[in-house]
Amino acid sequence: MHGHDGDKAEGDKAEPEEGARGWATTLTGAAALFVLLRLLAVAHYDWHTAFALLHTLDFEDAPAIFLGTFMANRVVSTVLLVGLTTFTLLAWVARGRAAPVADPRRWLGPALLSAVLVAMVVAHIRSYHSWGLLVAVVVLALTAALLGRARRHPRLGRATSAVLRQAKVLSIAAALVCAAVVSTPWVPLERVEVENGTREVHVFDVSPGFVKVLDADTREFHIYREDEIRSRVELADH
Repeated sequence: MHGHDGDKAEGDKAEPEEGARGWATTLTGAAALFVLLRLLAVAHYDWHTAFALLHTLDFEDAPAIFLGTFMANRVVSTVLLVGLTTFTLLAWVARGRAAPVADPRRWLGPALLSAVLVAMVVAHIRSYHSWGLLVAVVVLALTAALLGRARRHPRLGRATSAVLRQAKVLSIAAALVCAAVVSTPWVPLERVEVENGTREVHVFDVSPGFVKVLDADTREFHIYREDEIRSRVELADH
């Protein structure tokens, strides 16, 4: 009897571990696919250009590519912030419906995410004067307040929980769609002066003696010697 109970307990413990390993494998595969789609999208789906860009990357560049994708494009970053605001507010509503106030662990995740989200929204509004984002955040906050007041409604509670359960899958799908369609590179746009004129390029790699760039207009890949480049100026608004 005790042996059977012990086997059952071990089985229950193994299930979360297998689930965690499954998610880790999924995230690893999604990250590799994200980088591949970004290479193709930035190269305008030219195989040779994507292959050239591939050799400017290291394995540890994946986080920079992910963050750069959303920070380099104003529209994408606006959509991302609205989506994050929606999920965060839904998480607050769900915590208020299901978690006791005395248990701070259930509030820690949404609280940290909210702090980071507020900083990102403030930075975005200050940089781009994106008042539409501010209006969207205010509307979502008011909507969340109304949902919080009606959180005891069974159907509303189930709908909120269902959305949150699918948040991981929806986030991965949205990230892959962005990777495939957003052609803005994850590195800043620069104006470089070379011997035969001035060009607007994205600098992907600076190695000893050479600078590897992608032309912003033609999306052609070039390798310049360092002595060929007379000046470099980063263009902030792109």
